[in-house]
Amino acid sequence: MSLDPTVAGLIGFAAKSGKLIIGTNAVEQSIIKKKAALVLVAQDMNPKRVEKLRLWCLDEDIPMLSMGMKDEYGQLLRKPPLGLLALTDKHMVSGIMKTAKTNGGD
Repeated sequence: MSLDPTVAGLIGFAAKSGKLIIGTNAVEQSIIKKKAALVLVAQDMNPKRVEKLRLWCLDEDIPMLSMGMKDEYGQLLRKPPLGLLALTDKHMVSGIMKTAKTNGGD
């Protein structure tokens, strides 16, 4: 699934407002410290790592969505390809979850 424009807009807004955590190590730490409100995983991320993250998120009761591709995240945030993002703002998370549900995201 390509990254929905609404989701892309919310990710961009989260980045500008300091509510976005970028990169594997930072996102993993945000899960452990329970700062992440939603974890976004690129669909072309390593399946073994995705499964590990899915289990961590389940243990911490943090929703996780698989959508978009590494290149899309990187282009959106003007960075190299990124496979893992976390949002910390519950209002933005609500908007992304609503959009994902409407578009059949997992």
